[in-house]
Amino acid sequence: METYAPKFSKVLLTPDPHYIPGYAGYCPQLKFNMGKSYSRLTAELLTSPEVKHSKRLVLHNGHIPTKECDTGLTLRNIPESNLKKVIPGYTGFIPKMQNYFACTYSETCHKALSEYYQERHTKIQQKSSDLRPNLPLTAISNKVFSYKPLKPFTPLGKPYSMDDDNPYKYFISGFTGHVPKSRFLIGKGYPIITNQALIQFGKQQQTDPTSKHISEWKDSTIPPITTNYPSNRGMVSSFAGHIPGYRFMYGHNFGQLSQSALEKSGIKRIPQAKS
Repeated sequence: METYAPKFSKVLLTPDPHYIPGYAGYCPQLKFNMGKSYSRLTAELLTSPEVKHSKRLVLHNGHIPTKECDTGLTLRNIPESNLKKVIPGYTGFIPKMQNYFACTYSETCHKALSEYYQERHTKIQQKSSDLRPNLPLTAISNKVFSYKPLKPFTPLGKPYSMDDDNPYKYFISGFTGHVPKSRFLIGKGYPIITNQALIQFGKQQQTDPTSKHISEWKDSTIPPITTNYPSNRGMVSSFAGHIPGYRFMYGHNFGQLSQSALEKSGIKRIPQAKS
């Protein structure tokens, strides 16, 4: 009986997997090998365990879902907003779509989205099971414990009202308010400069006769408002502040009108020493 040659010869034809001549895609380490035909070189490179290449070949025949994913391949698991993406012509991204071949666009989108939402559902269930404690928590004691510090917190107060030897008489770095007498102090850290400036300001206030109530500031939270009106005369002509009752007076110069207005207003003015 005559024997016929096989339909496909392994000598004449290169066995799969291989790339046909004319393929313009990437093949790993192809430019470093030579001496054989394109089909034989690509077949050796794709099947050699020493060559690093993708686990999924270009000639992949499609994705075969597992039994766990088969239960999720229904349209009920896909939101209605994503069902509109399965229309042919949609150019957006669809997860898991690269795993499916040889199907229509709608079938490929249905399978890819079903696999994606099935994996997402299993991950959520796994995370929720990990958060659940294995054993029920039991109370150690029925008593309610409350924390009480050894030293209760007491506000330090304003640096202006502190004593000169107080270590907290300064402003921290980053304070953007005005600190008197600190303009001409340079070459040191901000807490040291503000400490020296506050000490100088306190000494100046003690010697100033218009600030005789400075000793009372340390015992009160809000310092009293001091008046700037002299007791024996009116205001100078360049004074730009407010004088109560001045706007209703006329017929004299500024000094006489301001003195009369202050006398009628009844404001207690600070007596000044005669120079």
